[in-house]
Amino acid sequence: MIKKKPLKRSIFFFTLVFITLLCFVLSIMTYSTYTSSLYNSYNKRMRDILSYVDTHIDIEDLSECVDTGVESEKYTLLVGFMDSIMEDFDIHYLYIVKPVLESEKKGMLNIISADTAYGREHNPDGYYLDYFMDDVYGEDELLMYQKALDKDEISYFKNFTSWGYDYTALKPLINGKGEHFAALCVDIEVENLQRAIKTYTIINILLICILGVMFITFFLLWMNRNITEPISKLEKSVVSFAQRSHAQSNPDLLKYEDPGIHTHNEVESLSNAVNQMSLDMRIYVKNILDAEGKVADMKNQVSRMDMVAYQDALTHVKNKAWYDKTQERVDQDIAAGKACFGLLMADLNNLKKINDNYGHEHGNDYIFGSCHQICIIFDHSPVFRIGGDEFVVLMENRDYENRDKLIHELKTAFELTSSDETKEPWERYSAAIGVAIYDSQQDKTMNDVFKRADELMYQDKQASKMARE
Repeated sequence: MIKKKPLKRSIFFFTLVFITLLCFVLSIMTYSTYTSSLYNSYNKRMRDILSYVDTHIDIEDLSECVDTGVESEKYTLLVGFMDSIMEDFDIHYLYIVKPVLESEKKGMLNIISADTAYGREHNPDGYYLDYFMDDVYGEDELLMYQKALDKDEISYFKNFTSWGYDYTALKPLINGKGEHFAALCVDIEVENLQRAIKTYTIINILLICILGVMFITFFLLWMNRNITEPISKLEKSVVSFAQRSHAQSNPDLLKYEDPGIHTHNEVESLSNAVNQMSLDMRIYVKNILDAEGKVADMKNQVSRMDMVAYQDALTHVKNKAWYDKTQERVDQDIAAGKACFGLLMADLNNLKKINDNYGHEHGNDYIFGSCHQICIIFDHSPVFRIGGDEFVVLMENRDYENRDKLIHELKTAFELTSSDETKEPWERYSAAIGVAIYDSQQDKTMNDVFKRADELMYQDKQASKMARE
């Protein structure tokens, strides 16, 4: 008599190996996809910060400061600007350094280390121009910084120092001589990021394993009751059920008709299993339909979250992220030769004074009120808050045609409120304004128009300061 191999055991081991391999592959894919998505998001954010800071750096002036070790007026302004970035963005560090590897004493030369107002007041680190750090960075880290500095593009790397475990983006600063004289860096703590990735991965692995166990259980139960001698009566019931179930959208109609088998053997067990399977199928289909409803709700929530993501939390106008998307659209219009627009740049005056003297709560009142004044006048144009105290108005269509009148109204409104001594200081709104109109002969991108508007705004702010003095 030939000894038969138990089919149930063979199916069990095959299914177990398959599900284990599937769980392993899905876990790796989940970890890789989630990690890649998070780091790509951080890369874009850090790149935007570096690019924004870079636009405010006078490269030649800073290069001379590094060479001479003497702080210039522009250097001092740059320190203040970088400090404001630290206030406005959730980052760990923002700094400019230069690795020193050629001398006997290797280390990192500090150029600028930005800090928040609170940090400078309560925990000053004492770093200044040409401050040499020889006990903070290891030689491997210095080589990593130098390698990134030698490139002509932004580099990203993980950086573990005595200040913590950070994810660093480094942009080389290149002077007119082509020298890579310093590195502009922004650090973001990755400990929480790694913890989030780990937690998310563990939860997903557990869910995958639980679903795998459930699948193995039901699959083995079904297979155990399906492999028997030929069963014509059961076959007819199954075929009939399959025909009635085809393209059936109502789960309540997915009913299996029991053929009434009472053989007290595998055939009867298989019949009962198919009957149970039909009940499970109805529950499964109902769960799928419920899940589809939940997915639709989640899509609506995602749409609402997208709106929030592009809206400034304080002023409720569009934020920097939406400005970048708008810039892409305008650049396409420029490339197509159908662009017709102007940019108004407004930088609020006296915000620091209000924050220092009356607190950030009234500083927020000042920002909100100033923004409201802009929105009232330019009610047909998108208003963007691109910085702590900087706003941009994109004038198109009707507001572009009436731009001279609207600009005059805005300047007049700011002059009236700023000179009204009956109001509280945080209600006396004032702003430096710069306006640039797109010129197809000299502007290749929207950013070219922005730079001219920004320069005119800066000149207006300087003229206002001189007038007050």
